Amino acid sequence: MAKEGNLQAPTRHPLDWKAPAFYDEGALHKEMERVFDICHGCRRCVSLCKAFPTLFDLVDATSNGEVDGVAKANYFKVVEHCYLCDLCYMTKCPYVPPPQFQPRFSAPDA
Repeated sequence: MAKEGNLQAPTRHPLDWKAPAFYDEGALHKEMERVFDICHGCRRCVSLCKAFPTLFDLVDATSNGEVDGVAKANYFKVVEHCYLCDLCYMTKCPYVPPPQFQPRFSAPDA
């Protein structure tokens, strides 16, 4: 079992890209808000790349200080800064899957 801070390759969870929900913009925004809320609550990754400070700046600029106050159009400002390097996953994130943190668009188990 991999643990935080290890040197193993990250586990890639297959995406169910054939499911209609995968292409549903509302479902995408809901999933992004869920993930961003987890990240915003932790903030351990702030020093790793530009994606996280971008997210935290957007949240901090809202009137309520919560992810739900960020305009959905601004979610993509965060995504544009992610290069899938996995530094957050490999070194800092305490929320890598077990099932309750599993990405919502994961493919069903074979």
